[in-house]
Amino acid sequence: MAWIAELLLTAIAQAKPRECFTAKDVELATGMTAKQVENAIGKLSRHALIEKTQPGCLRLTAAGRAAAEGGQKLRSGPRGRQPGARGRSEGMRVRAWRAMRVRRKFSIADLVMLTAQGGERDPESNLLKYVRALTRAGILVELKHREAPTSLTSNGAKRWWLMESRDPGPLAPTVRWQRNQVYDPNSEVLHDMA
Repeated sequence: MAWIAELLLTAIAQAKPRECFTAKDVELATGMTAKQVENAIGKLSRHALIEKTQPGCLRLTAAGRAAAEGGQKLRSGPRGRQPGARGRSEGMRVRAWRAMRVRRKFSIADLVMLTAQGGERDPESNLLKYVRALTRAGILVELKHREAPTSLTSNGAKRWWLMESRDPGPLAPTVRWQRNQVYDPNSEVLHDMA
């Protein structure tokens, strides 16, 4: 989809590539509203694609003519490198990974109790998927013995173990479901899920 400034640049280049034009001329030629034309002219001016030759009179610059002929794309957003590091939110799986490294042996209920903050949707399911992926990748070991049951009809909760020899480091592994892999950012290694 072409942006309004691109459409305006193309319309001006086709109608009056080397002549003076006014905002009203552009409104009539393109059918755009006055506000759309005003915003697009401002954007083209900031990119040095048009210039004022006299009050109310605008003209394409050489760069503007070249951009129109070459079909240059005008997009919004920051230009160049932005200072500072990007903030990264700490998700439930990152908190769960930290808890796994501290506890070593745990159940899903343990992880939910330690990591849930109240705003998550279905934290048990989320953590169960994460733990199963880490188990399939060989990072966690599923223990044979379950927790003691809390009700008469329960078999007890499954438990997992993060062995020290398999602990990749402090950064939480991420699951790449499309590739059926787990990425370890500590060693920058991909583990296939069996």
